[in-house]
Amino acid sequence: MKCTCWGWYNWAKMDTQAHTRDFVVIDGSYGEGGGQIVRVSLALSMLTGRPFEIRNIRARRPNPGLQPQHLTAVYAAATLAQARVEGAYLGSSTLRFIPGEIEGGEFLFNVEEISGAGSAGSVLLVAQTVLVPLALSGQSATLRLLGGTHVGWSPGADYVKYVYLPALREMGIEADLHIEYAGFYPKGGGMCTLRVKPADAPPQPIEWLDRGTIQSIKVITTISNLPDHIVRRGDETAETFIGLTGLRPEFIHHFLPSRGFGVSLTLAVKAEHGYAGFIRLGRRGVAIEQVVEEAWNEFVAWAKTRTAVDHFLADQLLLPAVFATGPSTWTTPKASSHLRTVLWLLPKFMQVGLELTPWGEQGVQVKVVPGGEGIIGLNGAEGSNHTST
Repeated sequence: MKCTCWGWYNWAKMDTQAHTRDFVVIDGSYGEGGGQIVRVSLALSMLTGRPFEIRNIRARRPNPGLQPQHLTAVYAAATLAQARVEGAYLGSSTLRFIPGEIEGGEFLFNVEEISGAGSAGSVLLVAQTVLVPLALSGQSATLRLLGGTHVGWSPGADYVKYVYLPALREMGIEADLHIEYAGFYPKGGGMCTLRVKPADAPPQPIEWLDRGTIQSIKVITTISNLPDHIVRRGDETAETFIGLTGLRPEFIHHFLPSRGFGVSLTLAVKAEHGYAGFIRLGRRGVAIEQVVEEAWNEFVAWAKTRTAVDHFLADQLLLPAVFATGPSTWTTPKASSHLRTVLWLLPKFMQVGLELTPWGEQGVQVKVVPGGEGIIGLNGAEGSNHTST
């Protein structure tokens, strides 16, 4: 495994040749205005070879600039793409990135090493930054990731393993995730291994409109340093709810070591045309029965729309779709701020046609045409009875 140390790169300045290249200039405060702009820009730069400069990074956030989890994503992308980088330090509001050739292998990326202290910064967001570029560049890689695995405001490890990766598999991108230690907020300390296989062809387009029949529901519980009866009670509650659909759930339990304690529950749904996941984290003083019910209510709200994917997966499909062999389309309950932000960002790096239009009574439809032109509906479609987040 390659030791990845900050000293490998000259983070303070770039050579003269770097300054002569045309940069894609991005306003980091646009739309969602968070770390997503940084992560997607890194992935697009790795895949297109186009350098970029982001200004005003997370400018409207209480802790503006690059934080440990964002900086770890920069570090991972720079390591894998042999990139030259400027502005990669904690709190930085401007970042320049010039990619080189993507290189596979074995790597270790540690959010805590970047922060200099314990951190529950999400390692799954780091994984999602580099997974598609690695696969589409024909590189195999094994990434050991240390930090937060089940934390708020990010896809948990179980969502990535049982929702995101199966959806990518439908498009021809293969990867697997093994979770060894759970990293709950605030102590972190989680560890997982992502193995990415080289794609032997461009991604296949998808056409997921009406979800069709629901084929399976997995109930995934990850728990650390809490009584086992919590899992049993959660399963009993989930079985009661899911029984209303006529389906028998599949129960998956991860009893993992951890620095702290916590429980995460994920409902992973496979439909005839699409995937969805609903995550709830346990909280002090909240019974597991309520945690399950909260996830169930989110599932019911999605299922009523008959859309193909949840609103988190909706924006995560955009990156592989722009490199697919033909147009892709899918539906989701609402046009989130994350979705709109990525739609705004994509044409800055490449030629692509994009459409965001109402679908049915309670949803929106996303259409991606690689090599196409124009953006339709970015400032219009919302999805009935839903607002952007």
